[in-house]
Amino acid sequence: MTEKKYTDCWIISSGLIGCENQCIGLAEELNFNYEIKKINPSKILSLIAPYGIPKKVNNFEKPWPKYIIGAGRKTIPYMKYLKSSMKNDVFSIFLQDPKIKTNNFDFVWAPLHDNLKGPNTFSTLLSPGRVNQDLLRNEADKWSEKFSILPKPFLTILLGGKTRAFNFDKNECSYILKTISKSIDDGWTPLISTSRRTPEYLKKEISKIVANYPHYLYSNEGENPYYAFLAISDIAIVTPDSVNMVSETITANLSTYIFDIKCKSKRINKFLSKLKSENLIKKIDGEINKFQFKEINATKEIANHLVKLI
Repeated sequence: MTEKKYTDCWIISSGLIGCENQCIGLAEELNFNYEIKKINPSKILSLIAPYGIPKKVNNFEKPWPKYIIGAGRKTIPYMKYLKSSMKNDVFSIFLQDPKIKTNNFDFVWAPLHDNLKGPNTFSTLLSPGRVNQDLLRNEADKWSEKFSILPKPFLTILLGGKTRAFNFDKNECSYILKTISKSIDDGWTPLISTSRRTPEYLKKEISKIVANYPHYLYSNEGENPYYAFLAISDIAIVTPDSVNMVSETITANLSTYIFDIKCKSKRINKFLSKLKSENLIKKIDGEINKFQFKEINATKEIANHLVKLI
């Protein structure tokens, strides 16, 4: 990001890292000099968001920004508060479906599978994020010493966990474990990242499987080499519970395979079906190989569209 003399953008963050990274990625693509403003909504405001008005915002003070970016339900009352206070002096950008009228913001992005319509909306197949060549190069350099002792080829394996749409039951966990075990038998060095949602049983069993083989396992302790994984791998296997995670592996130009686990969400199934039809993801069927696909970057698409508006 190019240095500027003043902060021209505030990112409103409720602490959800996926939402925050979407905002950071867009701000960096737009070359904004941003500051992350953490919010701490009351219990009542947390429950009723996107509705409600924040009573007290300690860290909102002059100098005011030209742009505000937010993502996630809890940020919306703060976005509306700033917009109503500053009127046309600020341009508000909201990422994701706000579940309220889009005219509460100057611009709204939502994924295509949300089918959001409005004169100030824009949609892309993938989600925006922080993945770009500079970030990947820097992360690869930063972690090079750690990974230099591991044999190639590398296989990135990204595991999410339980949501309203995904159960991650014992049978599905067993399938994931067998897939990881087979990848090792096939000669891959697995680079595995779990999340806070990943079932403890699955984490423990993975540790047992990889214990006697070259690997890197991140289990939410210490610094996360997530972007370094994407930088040094050509192929990824990803659980489909996170649209962001799937989007980032594709944006990083990794041939992306999806663990075939049951999804109860029509929205996410629509997203996955579109990715398959565009040859951007594949199901695991026998051997895992690199495949060709068209490069795609939602963050650039959104930024290019926004440049025309701001």
